[in-house]
Amino acid sequence: MKTILAFREEAFAWSHEVFPCVHPLLLPLCNKPFIEYLIDLAILTGSTAVRILCDGGLGPVERYCEDGSRWGIALSYESLHADDTVPILLGKNRRFCGSERIMVVSGFSFIRYDKRLDYKSLAGSRPEGEWVSSPGGSITLSGPPEQPRTDGTNPPLSLMPLDGLATYYRASMEALETGADRYVLPGYGGEPGCSIGRNVVISKSVQIRKPVSIGNNVQLLGDTIIGPSAIIGSNVIIDRESSVESSIVLDNTYIGEHLEVNGRIASGNRLNDPVSGASISMEDPHLLGSIKKSRALSALPRKIAHALAALVMIAVLSIPFLLLAPLLRFGGRWKSARIECLSENPDDTIPLGKVELDTVNAPGAIAAALSLDRYIWLFRVLTGQLALIGSTPLPADANQPNSPANALAYRPGVFSYAEAEEWPATGGDAAIVERFHLTHGSTLADIGLSIKAFINRLQEKSTV
Repeated sequence: MKTILAFREEAFAWSHEVFPCVHPLLLPLCNKPFIEYLIDLAILTGSTAVRILCDGGLGPVERYCEDGSRWGIALSYESLHADDTVPILLGKNRRFCGSERIMVVSGFSFIRYDKRLDYKSLAGSRPEGEWVSSPGGSITLSGPPEQPRTDGTNPPLSLMPLDGLATYYRASMEALETGADRYVLPGYGGEPGCSIGRNVVISKSVQIRKPVSIGNNVQLLGDTIIGPSAIIGSNVIIDRESSVESSIVLDNTYIGEHLEVNGRIASGNRLNDPVSGASISMEDPHLLGSIKKSRALSALPRKIAHALAALVMIAVLSIPFLLLAPLLRFGGRWKSARIECLSENPDDTIPLGKVELDTVNAPGAIAAALSLDRYIWLFRVLTGQLALIGSTPLPADANQPNSPANALAYRPGVFSYAEAEEWPATGGDAAIVERFHLTHGSTLADIGLSIKAFINRLQEKSTV
């Protein structure tokens, strides 16, 4: 038995619009990417290989799934035309199919199955043709059947079309409520209805009401209420005295203080209503006007403190910089380029010199450990264009779907808050911890975190 998964871009165009940062096939349902549910079904039916077909790009899916070795099944990828029928798909992939029985899963649908039941015998014994169908897709069997089943039972199997936010929300909640009984779900849990991932920090005053599913790298701060029916993704912070009920919080999302999220899908800084499709910002400029004013009043002391600390670093690192930079440049081990980055002011950009160091030899390793690749950036702190510590500077010419639209949640710095924490220091993973510190940080804390970030980089580069 082999399986073909066939997808058309038209079927999940809505997902691109609502969740532009996530490939539709990797869209999480109860913290598990959609494509994994289909791979699990293929394994349950006894498939030894799966081919994923799409009339659009599959790059992110290939990078995530690779060759399928993590599931013990061979994965391959090809393209299709939007109007290809099942017979045409089988013909185009006849080398993959060989002489084996083929299961073709077409459409963007959530498949309801039960991992405890015997789909292998059923898939091998059913007659050729359509097995199950819905307006959003179908499952078709090709090739001669095996010996008919003797017990006459048919394990349940049905399709739920994922044609918008409402069905996506419903499928996610259904997976959460049925839990690990029917599907292979991520996370760990000592009791039914509670699945928790790795590196989850839960304050003592947090209330967790089952069922819940919590991903990796999550912080639940004091007096938050999670559940019932809450799905929390990875790299998420739920701030103090907020509640999440009957809702989905996707990866790389920050829920601020005193927020009540009920029956919503939170993604980035947006709250989506799965029923109406309406979307609102959790960082609405009008609602946050008073916060920005108070933040502006404290900006001058912060900039002065950052500038003084940067001045000290400039003085301390000046001798290593003057010795190592010319040496590395002469040897071709110091490569620099100029890039335009987004400023704290959304309408401005900052020209920054980006340095790449060759750390194979000792001088390059020392320069990297001392963060000399960012030495020139310290002078930008003196002019107020950069903070000493803040957000990772974002290139102005790239699409930045995770970058906030206001300065409350983005302040470019020489060092990143994520570099000061035990937190992934790249991409959206870093953005979430940066937003937390930008919201709750203080001038004194910034200086301490700057030192910590410098030491962390020193230790990291020293062990490379």
